[in-house]
Amino acid sequence: MIPQAKHTQELFSIIIQHNSVQEIRETIKMFMDSMKDTTLNTLLMKDNEYQTCQHEYLRAYECYQNDNFSSAQRDTVDHMLAQQEECHLEYVTNAYFAGLIDSYRMIKSMES
Repeated sequence: MIPQAKHTQELFSIIIQHNSVQEIRETIKMFMDSMKDTTLNTLLMKDNEYQTCQHEYLRAYECYQNDNFSSAQRDTVDHMLAQQEECHLEYVTNAYFAGLIDSYRMIKSMES
């Protein structure tokens, strides 16, 4: 784990390399995403509801893999699942970002 001061220094050096707000936002998003993965995976491993849901998903996926779909049907379902996963990853990243922003705002409001 990287100490907080090093995180801050690393993030600042990354941000100043970029010119546009969008580039800065994407850089921060990638930086936070890498931090989130460690924390989130630890929490998910301990979350019984998530583990149950994941187990049910894997059972459903196994049934899907064993069913006799045509190639076109399988391509359609695979494309749908890939798009859903991509949207979910973006949602999780933004939800994590929102949580950090809200946490910062809450701490700041307590200081007043």
